[in-house]
Parts: sequence; C-alpha cells; structure tokens
Amino acid sequence: MQMRAARHNYCLRAVAILVALLLLPVAHADATVGGNPRAPIPLTASNKTQPWRVRLLWAFDVMDTASGGRARGWKAPALIDLRLTRRQRLQSGLDSYWHIDLIRIFGSNPSRDAGDIQVLDNLAAHHAWRLYRAFWQVGDAREHWALRLGWQGYDELFGLVSDDGGDLLNSSFGQMPTSSQAGTPIWPQTAPGVSARWHPDAFYVMAGLWSGVPRDPGIPQGLNLPRRGDGGLQALELGLDRHGRYKLALGAWALHRAGVAQQAHRGVYALADIVLLGAGSARRIGGFVQWGQTQPYQSAIGRYVGAGLRWTTRHHGHVSLGMARALLSPSFRLQHPGGARAETAYELTWRKRIDAQLALQPDVQYIVHPALAPRAGHALEIGLRVDGSF
Repeated sequence: MQMRAARHNYCLRAVAILVALLLLPVAHADATVGGNPRAPIPLTASNKTQPWRVRLLWAFDVMDTASGGRARGWKAPALIDLRLTRRQRLQSGLDSYWHIDLIRIFGSNPSRDAGDIQVLDNLAAHHAWRLYRAFWQVGDAREHWALRLGWQGYDELFGLVSDDGGDLLNSSFGQMPTSSQAGTPIWPQTAPGVSARWHPDAFYVMAGLWSGVPRDPGIPQGLNLPRRGDGGLQALELGLDRHGRYKLALGAWALHRAGVAQQAHRGVYALADIVLLGAGSARRIGGFVQWGQTQPYQSAIGRYVGAGLRWTTRHHGHVSLGMARALLSPSFRLQHPGGARAETAYELTWRKRIDAQLALQPDVQYIVHPALAPRAGHALEIGLRVDGSF
C-alpha cells in the first residue's frame, strides 16, 4: 500500500510540473519547424531550393495503463530518426526532392497492457533499425503534378485526414485499421514503389503501386527487398482538396501475393476533413470523419469509423478529441470468444510547442472493450509524448 501511495504521489507531482511548463508563456513556433518524425511527407511540388540537410528527429512516449486492460504498468516506446533531404531546381524547371530516413525503434508497446487491437500508440513497433524512407520525388508546381520513386509508405499518402487528426496518438487516426492491419507498407516498414499525384485545382487524383508485402516478421531489420511471390499493392484516391479549408476523398486498395488469388485483399474508404470555424486564421476549429471497409473473412477488423475535432490557437497549441471504432470480423470473434462486436477508443490530447525544437503532448485514452483482452475491463491510458529535432 505504501508503494502504491508513493507511486500516485509521484504521478501527481509529475503532472503538476507538466501543467506548469505548459502554462508558461512562450513564443509561437511553426509546427513544421520542429519536425515531428511521424508526420507524413506530402506528395507536392515546390519552387524552393535547399542543399543537402541532415537532421536528427526523436520522439519519446510514456504511457501508463491506469485501470482496466490486461495489466497495469508503464510502457515507453521511442524513435530516433536520422533524416537527409535535398531540394533543387532542375534545368528543365522541375522540382527535385531527395529524402532518406534511417530510423531506430526501441522501447515497449502500451497495447500489451491495454489489450487493444487498434494500437493506441503510433510509435509502438518491434525493436529494429531500418531504412524507413529512401525516395526521389520530381514534380512541376505550375502544372500541379508530382511523382515519387523509391522506398515509401502507403500510410503517408493515402487515407490521410492531415492536420485535424495528425496530433492524435492512436494509430487508427493516422491510418485506418482496415488497411493498416491488412499488410500494407506502412510505418515502420515500407516497400519500394511509385506514387503520383495530379492536383489541377480543387480536384485531385492520386495513385500508387508497391512491390512486395512488407509486413513480414522474417525481415525485422534493415532494408525490405522485394522477393518472388510477394505480389504487390495498388492504391487509388480521388477527391477535392482546398488547402486550409476542406478535404473530401474516396479511395480503394488491393493487396495480393503473386499467383495466390485467395490471398487477395481489398478495401475501400472515405473521409472528410473540414475547417468548421476560423478558416485562414491562427485560431480555428476543424473536424474530420473516417470510414473504411474490407473483407471481414481476411481481416481482424472488417469495418472502421472514426471522427475527431481539433482546436488550434497561436499561444495554446492544439487540443484534439477523437473517437475510433473498429468493428471486429466474425472470424476474429470466433478466435476470441466472449468479446464484444467492436472496440472503441476515445482520445483527448493537447500538443504544445515549447520552442522550435521541442514539443510536449499529454494524452488520455479510454479503450472500451479491448479486443485482445475480452474478459478485462475498459482500459484507461494516461501518457505523455516529448518530441523534437536538432
């Protein structure tokens, strides 16, 4: 009992110190300066030039299963990202962009304690060093097209709700679980591929093709090279996108292994990301909704629905609220009897940039009916993310 009381007192002191730091008046810094290592790299052309630049980005989470779930305790996933970039103008007038990420993943996975299937922390992954991204991108800002070749992730281009869902730590908000858990090339293991985007006005079309199936536990380290029989992934997304105002999109994907028709895996999705109040100003409220569907007999999650709100101010940072509901497939429920039909995650997070190189983000999540712990209670997660760059 004394150890438990001491632990609670320590937690209260830590929370008090954190709140004091967050309330300090600090100068506003653009979020793009700090460089969140989990932020997607947009597939757009630019007129800017930049010589080779080397940066070290990092993120560290501490998550505590305060009640419910499989077990109580702390988990601390972390990421270090060595990033090299270069942007130049070619003689033809095209924009050329080189991007390389070498990452080191370590720490522990909070979902092991919570028992959730959606992965409540988007840093959590197997310990590994890996060449995460290595691509060359070329495009024309005047003609509104861009092409990307090399090792890249499906999750940083397709099915994104961009700003309004970007701060939420639960993995479902970054990439819908109907596709992320199907074996698509996502964080932290990408695959060689080609993707293209054409955006003449509000309308845009984006397509991608990847070689290989990257989510292979037999390749825990290094570079994911395509192998015979791996098959590939095809993706297509159409939509309307007015930067700073709204994004409406419909998409579809197909994942298969060569010569094995019964392992073909397909899905569709739709999303809307809209500024509700204050478009174009430093203080605004935005919201998003997500929907995804895949074949329930081939996936643990057959359908997904997500939604969220984000309040942004210049001096107080970003406050985000989200709900992610994953409907479990019949085959999964047969393997895990006694569970509910769906797992639902609620998240409240506050991201505040301390300066251009450092951000703090307290986070609270409540997991209703954790799918991998059907006989456990609803899980309450309390945590903190610290990320920055040099």
